Amino acid sequence: MNRNLKKALTLGCAMLMVSGALSVSAANLTKKVEAVYNNIKVTYDGKAQAPQYEPFMINGTVYVSLRDAGQITNNNVNWDSTNKTVQITSKTPQGGVSEAELANKNLEIATLKNQVANLEKQVAYYKQLEEDKKEEEASKPSLDDKGMKKMLTLIEDEYDDKYDVDWGFGLTYNAKKEYIELEVSYDSKYDKSAFGRISESKLKTFFENICSDIQDELGSVEIRGEFVDDYKDETVSTFTYTTKGRFEYSIQITDKALKDMEDDLISDYTKLPSINFDSLKDLTIAIDDFKLEGIDNYETIIFTVYTDLPSDKKDLWNDYVRNASRSDKRVLRDFMEKIIKDLTDEFGSREFTGIIYNGNDKLIAKYEDGDISLETFR
Repeated sequence: MNRNLKKALTLGCAMLMVSGALSVSAANLTKKVEAVYNNIKVTYDGKAQAPQYEPFMINGTVYVSLRDAGQITNNNVNWDSTNKTVQITSKTPQGGVSEAELANKNLEIATLKNQVANLEKQVAYYKQLEEDKKEEEASKPSLDDKGMKKMLTLIEDEYDDKYDVDWGFGLTYNAKKEYIELEVSYDSKYDKSAFGRISESKLKTFFENICSDIQDELGSVEIRGEFVDDYKDETVSTFTYTTKGRFEYSIQITDKALKDMEDDLISDYTKLPSINFDSLKDLTIAIDDFKLEGIDNYETIIFTVYTDLPSDKKDLWNDYVRNASRSDKRVLRDFMEKIIKDLTDEFGSREFTGIIYNGNDKLIAKYEDGDISLETFR
């Protein structure tokens, strides 16, 4: 309570009835005093108050009605006439706070409640995330045989007829070495045409996407893959997918693979293209055989085309070599590049060199570095 106000209350206790000149009693004494009214104002905590009885001044001391002071300060005031005692009791508990302090406390409480509510929402959100994660983990395939079968079903559902090829898949987990063995297969006898339309980059992406899906389901486990041609019973390529998601791809070339490719070329190409040049217009040059050879660990493949061009046609051929225009030569260049495309589809990007022999195994043309050179013969 304000110290001055307490003083006013104490002094007010001595007041009796006031009417112009007041009679003040103390220890059964009565004397007349003069009260001065001078429009005295009262404020409480900075706010103007309107007391029921107008304050006045006696000998320089201001007096305020005790009952008014009690109401303004939220205290109970009572006069016990029997015991001649002024009774003052607080309406708030001992050590209570002001309305302003109470409002601040209420604001703090409301703020804290709001913060608690937000935290509870966050806790509920993260709990739900954890539960969802547990449910997701529980639904994922495991690395045991049952899990591998489940994963295999997911792969088949997603990729079974991608690019119009009837793919086959195999999946096992090598527990000892801790990696997954993935086998992707196709039948070149039935799907050769559809498979031939798949570029090498698309094929790599195809394998990489499968590996990525496996890791999405099973976690960061190493994957070692093999791509197999069931019809030829040979490995076309191998690939790996590391635990960090790095994909590496390698085409497997063997002498057997080259031999099989030779057979395919013989079936697909039976003669040289028609050459629109005067001396060769009516000449058909048949292809007798193909020969493929890999050098530098198969980084370069040399393909040789054996024809039946006889020696007695040398003048016709030599005239073509000496007098052919660039467009006349382009026919053979395009022919060699078509063969290279077939080889690239089968063995991937690498260096290719092409040679054409006549019926007596004499060089008549060579394709290298994107251009073709023609040779005369005797």
